Amino acid sequence: MILAFHSGLPYSSLGWGGVESFFVISSFFLVKKYYGNENVLNVSSQFKHRVARLYPPYMAVLLVALLIAFVKDFPYDFIAHLLSAQNILWMVTDYKSPMQPLTAHTWTLSIEVWTGLAWLFLLKFSSKEWFRKIMFVMLAIGAAYRTITIACGASAFVVSLCPIAHFDAFACGSILAVLFKEREINMKICSLVVIGIVGIVTSIMFIAANNHISFVGAYDLLSSSKNYLNNYFTGNIYLFISLLTMGLVGVLILVDERNSNKIMNRFWKLFVTLGNSSYALYLFHWPIMVILKRFVGRGWLLFLMTLFMSFLTCYIFEKFFYLIEAKILRKNLA
Repeated sequence: MILAFHSGLPYSSLGWGGVESFFVISSFFLVKKYYGNENVLNVSSQFKHRVARLYPPYMAVLLVALLIAFVKDFPYDFIAHLLSAQNILWMVTDYKSPMQPLTAHTWTLSIEVWTGLAWLFLLKFSSKEWFRKIMFVMLAIGAAYRTITIACGASAFVVSLCPIAHFDAFACGSILAVLFKEREINMKICSLVVIGIVGIVTSIMFIAANNHISFVGAYDLLSSSKNYLNNYFTGNIYLFISLLTMGLVGVLILVDERNSNKIMNRFWKLFVTLGNSSYALYLFHWPIMVILKRFVGRGWLLFLMTLFMSFLTCYIFEKFFYLIEAKILRKNLA
């Protein structure tokens, strides 16, 4: 979805919603791993583990962006990027940085790192009963933040770049994980799919009515956050995307639990492999696309070439780190 959106493919204006879905799925696995564990959760070690998974590909992108930035300007915000604090800086500077455009989509790492840390603390210090209730509060906080900032006339960057703006996405994934651990997922989860779709469609209709254009024309306007993060209702399209993702993942869980087909199991394993490399693919695709755009423009060719080059880069990168890890392990054993 994200790659299609960045490639400018037809009818991909909502492709950026893949980022919100990523947050839902990420929090689902985080909470699924630690919710209700009898062993004491060590926040420090788990945070280090999370950073160790996210930062290697991020650092690769960051170093390339740093070298290129030196050619045109001094990269004064490198330390902010290094600390995953670029979002705070961008909220003040309207998304500007001498390290762009290569680091333009690294804002998601800031969300993942700091919201993930907050969730680890909640998992450690909240009882099972209270964690479940807190997630509904977090869901409300995410929607309230966007509503209040839009009401105050804040820019689209202030509305969307703050980690709080995505609390509802993390809450949706967390609630789904709780339902999974408590064995409470059933086909009623399909209602969330319907609510999500209705909410998204209604948001597009709202944009169409406000701008006196067709539904298709309004859908095309979703390609710019300034066109939907300027209204209380459409500004919460993030919530509808999160509910849709929550419902779809819930349905996939039910299908997976009832599936005994060996061919389908192999098919699911492809998605597991893709999921394990998903963040590296996301980080690598943008710098690759920025370079390719100069030669092939936007469209299907850009999409296919970026897809291939992203997988190839990710494969080489992971093999490189695997060799380093193996070398360190052999040295420690010796």
